[in-house]
Amino acid sequence: MDRDTKKKMINEYKQTKHRAGVYRFVSRETGKYVLAASMDLRGIQNKYQFAIKMKSPGALPWIMADEASKYGLDTIELEELELVDIKDEMTNDDIKEELEVILELWQEKLAESEE
Repeated sequence: MDRDTKKKMINEYKQTKHRAGVYRFVSRETGKYVLAASMDLRGIQNKYQFAIKMKSPGALPWIMADEASKYGLDTIELEELELVDIKDEMTNDDIKEELEVILELWQEKLAESEE
């Protein structure tokens, strides 16, 4: 790949709108979950699909890897809970701030439902 093609591909990647949001991995067997936020949900989905394809729970967060080892990888689900509505004028810092707020709201919501 020549230098110009590589620069063009990098620039196109930087211009691509990412899917940012809050997600969780959930064990259907025990109800345990890992809640997190990401600027790149596609990357999280790819990691999850890779874990399933390779039958390798090591690609999951350690709590979920432990659950998958005990009960099987097919008992772990990935749920996208809420996406950030990314506007053209938003910077990465704006998106990160929005993610932090949404994550905090989901932490409260899930804590309330556990009580």
